[in-house]
Amino acid sequence: MTYRIFRSLSGCSLMLALIAPSMVMAANKPDIYLNENIGFNVEGYKYAQEEFPCEVDKLLVEKILERGQEQQLNIQATNAQGDIYNQGIPVMAIDIEALVLGSDEHSYGTRSHSNLPSVKVTAALIDTSRFSEGFVQARQSCAIATLNEFNPSSNVLDLGSGGVTVCGAIEKCVSDLGKDVVKWAGSQLD
Repeated sequence: MTYRIFRSLSGCSLMLALIAPSMVMAANKPDIYLNENIGFNVEGYKYAQEEFPCEVDKLLVEKILERGQEQQLNIQATNAQGDIYNQGIPVMAIDIEALVLGSDEHSYGTRSHSNLPSVKVTAALIDTSRFSEGFVQARQSCAIATLNEFNPSSNVLDLGSGGVTVCGAIEKCVSDLGKDVVKWAGSQLD
């Protein structure tokens, strides 16, 4: 009797051992692939990815991934062609349309006389099986609305107050932008 019970249990264990990896793979399957190859797509502006000021491209990818985790949306960053051209998992593409760092001289994709840092992106979800046109897109933006906490100096990269820099302000802005992009993406998948 004991032998039969043990034999039954080891058969169940074997079955669980065979099923478990497929369950883990299904659990790790992303809801969205995020294309890491972010780039300017603005007429007259051709910047290589490594030339982004304040590493805004890397920061945006990082914030989208963080916000995805917080929203229980499994977003996986990739630049692998196989992932991007997959069938069945939506791919998020991000295009930075404008990056303003506080002066005409330090504005990318737009001209601004504002000394308030801002970022404007277009986010697209690409999935031919889910969307009638094959994709949906939306513009998202963030800006530092006030300089109350900052005291601008003559150096555009130094906001002059308590060691706050434009890159620090952009980081705060991009954190909010990542939240907005993930919220939008989640609503498209519902």
